[in-house]
Amino acid sequence: MDEHVGTPPGLVEALVPVVAELAPVIRARIPRGPAAALGRLGAPEARPDAFTPRAGRLMTGHGESEALSLLRSLGDPVSERLLGALELTLDGLSVAVPDEVAAAVREPEGTPRSFGFMMIDGPVAETVTQVRLLDQLSPGVSGLIVALVAELAAHADVSPMLRPAPESDGEEELAAEHGAAHLALAVAVAMPILKRIEAPLLAGKPPVVVGVALGAVSALLRESPMPSAYPAALLEKRRAEYLLPSHSSGSAPVRGHRFVLAERPVEDEADFSGNGLVATVPGGVAVRTGLGDGQMQVSTQILEGPPDRLDVDWWDEVVEISWRAERGDATFGEDDRRRPVTPPWPGDFRVRVHAIGRDGDERERYELMLWEASPAPDVVHKQADRLGHVLRGEPVPERGSPPEADYRWIGESALGDAATVTVIAGGDAAEVLRGFGADPAEPVSALELSQLFELDPWVVVLRVDGGVLAAEFNGYQGSYEPVLEPLSLAGRTASMYWNVNGLTRLSFADKGKVLAGFELGHQEEIADQGVREALADLDFGSYRDRREKAFVAVERYTGYRMKAEDIERMTAADVAYRIVPRLPRLYPEVRNADGSRKYPGDGPLGADTDRLAFLADETLRDLAWHAATVAAENAGVVGEPAFADTLARRGLSPEAELLARRSQLHAHREHAWLWQAIHRATNPDPLGAAIGTLNAARYAAGASAADLLDHARRMLDR
Repeated sequence: MDEHVGTPPGLVEALVPVVAELAPVIRARIPRGPAAALGRLGAPEARPDAFTPRAGRLMTGHGESEALSLLRSLGDPVSERLLGALELTLDGLSVAVPDEVAAAVREPEGTPRSFGFMMIDGPVAETVTQVRLLDQLSPGVSGLIVALVAELAAHADVSPMLRPAPESDGEEELAAEHGAAHLALAVAVAMPILKRIEAPLLAGKPPVVVGVALGAVSALLRESPMPSAYPAALLEKRRAEYLLPSHSSGSAPVRGHRFVLAERPVEDEADFSGNGLVATVPGGVAVRTGLGDGQMQVSTQILEGPPDRLDVDWWDEVVEISWRAERGDATFGEDDRRRPVTPPWPGDFRVRVHAIGRDGDERERYELMLWEASPAPDVVHKQADRLGHVLRGEPVPERGSPPEADYRWIGESALGDAATVTVIAGGDAAEVLRGFGADPAEPVSALELSQLFELDPWVVVLRVDGGVLAAEFNGYQGSYEPVLEPLSLAGRTASMYWNVNGLTRLSFADKGKVLAGFELGHQEEIADQGVREALADLDFGSYRDRREKAFVAVERYTGYRMKAEDIERMTAADVAYRIVPRLPRLYPEVRNADGSRKYPGDGPLGADTDRLAFLADETLRDLAWHAATVAAENAGVVGEPAFADTLARRGLSPEAELLARRSQLHAHREHAWLWQAIHRATNPDPLGAAIGTLNAARYAAGASAADLLDHARRMLDR
C-alpha cells in the first residue's frame, strides 16, 4: 500500500492553529476509563492484557494499513465507547480546513472506483469498517494522519498541550490525562484531513475520524514517555493494591542445577559454598537444586513481617539470607515476567528458603518466604541433606534410609491425595469384598467409576502374598469399624485413610474386633501388644512422612509390604466393585453418674433435649419409634411391606437393612433421612435412640416436623 513517508511541506504548521482550537474541546469529551487505557500503552508494566484483536476480521485483496492494524489491536470495546462519547461532539464542530490539506489529500491516479469486502467470524466495530473503506478509497490518507500526529506531538507549540494538568494526581488520573490529551490531538488532526477526501460516504464522518485517530494515537503512545510523575504514582497504586500476606504455588525453571528469583535475566554463576543452598546474584537470589534441568515445584509466601514460627521438621535444609530488590517484581524466569512473585517495589528483603528431596530419595520441592527487613547475616536453621554437605566442603554423614522411605512412592502413585488402603493377612478376594459390602459377582470398570465423580464408594482388591490388599481411591469405608470387624475375621487387618485436607485414620483389627483407630499424632495408650509393637519407634508427632510411617506400621502388623507394583497392577486390571455401605455404628448417649447428659446443650429440642435423659427407657423407646413412624407416614410408605414390618417389629429385617444401606447411595437417596431415623431407633441405648431418631426424623417428616417435636416436648411435661 502506498503510505505517506514524512509530511508535505507547510502542512504541519498549517494544522497547529486548528489543533489548538479543536483539541481542548475534544479532550473535555473523552471519558476517563478508555482514556486511561490508552494512556497506559506507554507503560507496559501497568497495561492489562486487554488489548487484543477480536476474532472477527475484514478481509480484502489489499494489504492492511498501520492505522487499521493498530486500531484493531485496541479491541472493539475501546473504539466503540470512544466513538459513542465523541460522535455528537464531532458532528457539531466547525472545522477550518487549511488550503495545504487539499493538496496533501489530492486523489492519486489509479484510485479504484469500485471495491468489495467481506466479514468473517462475527460483527466488527464500525470504526474498523470505516478505516478499511478509507484505505481502499483514499490510499495513504490514514498513513498521512499517523505521520502528522507524530510530528505535531513534537512541535514546540503543541507538545505543552499534551502535558497533564499540574493538579493531576494518582496513576489512573495521570494515565487518563496522558491518553486523553494525545487522542484529542489525533482527532483534531484527523478531522480537517478527512473532511477533504473525495469519498462522500466517509468525508469527515465521526466513525472514520475516531478510527484513524485511535490508530494514530496507538502508534504514538506506545513510543511516547509517560508523564514524569507517573512512575511514582504507579508504584503508589501497586503498593496500595498489593495485599499481604500473599501465597502462591507453581513451578520454576531449573537450569544447571539452580533456579533463580530475580528482576532480570541472571547469567552469572552463583557461589553456594557458604550455606550449600541459596546465594544472592545480581538482581535476585539463586537456589541450588538436586535436579539438573527441568521444572521444580516451588511455593512462595510474601509476608508482612518475619514468620511467626520456624518449620524445620518437614524440610532437609532451611537457610535465611538478605536480598536487595532494585525495583521489585522479581519472577522465576523470563517466561514468567507477567506474573511477578515479589512485591512491586524496591527495598531490602529477607528470604527464607526451605528445601527437601535434593538427594533424590524423595520428591524434591521448595518453599520461599519473603518479608521486608534490614540486611543481616545469613542464618542457617537446618542443614541435613548430603548435597549441602558436599557443596559446603563438609564430610558427608553416614546414615541409612528410614523404613518409611520405602513408602514415599505413594505420593506419586494413583492413590494420590485421598484414599484408604486396607491389608488383610488372610482370606480371599471374595471374602474381603463381602466384608466391604460389595458383590464379588458384579465387577465394573474402575476407570469408569473414577470418571463419574460420584460419592458412592467402590473398592479394588488384589490377591497378595499371605492375604488381600484393598484400595479405595478417594474412599474411606475401610476406616470404619463395621467394615474392619468382618474383614479381620480372616486375619490381622490394618487400614490407612487420608484425604486432601490432611485428615487421617490408622486402624488395626483382629478376630472381629477393632483394637485401635486414631488420627496420626493423636493416638492414646493402646492395650494390644501387637499394635504397640507395630507402632514402636514411629514418631507421628513429626509431620514429615506421617502417611509413610503409618504404612510401616501396617506392614509390621499384617506382615505385608505394599509395593508400587501392586497399585499399578490394580489400575492396569481396571476391575472394581461397588460398595453398598454398612450402616454406621450406633453409640450410646454418654451420661453422668446422676443420669444427666455428659455433653448438654444441643439436640433436636434445643436445651429441652437434656430433659430427655430423665424419661423412662420405655418412654424413650416409644418416642423414638413414634418419630420414625411419623417420618414414614409423611413419606407415604408406611404401608409398604419393608417399612410396615420394620415398624411393627421395631427392628430391621435383613431386607430392610439392605434397603437402609442402599439409601446411602446416590441413586437411592429418596428416603435416606427416613432410613436414618429408623436405623437410629434401633440404638440399644434408649436415650441415644430417642435423640438420634428425632434428629433424623425432623428432616424426613416434612410439614409434620413441628408437630413431631411438639409431641416430644409434651411427653417431657407429663
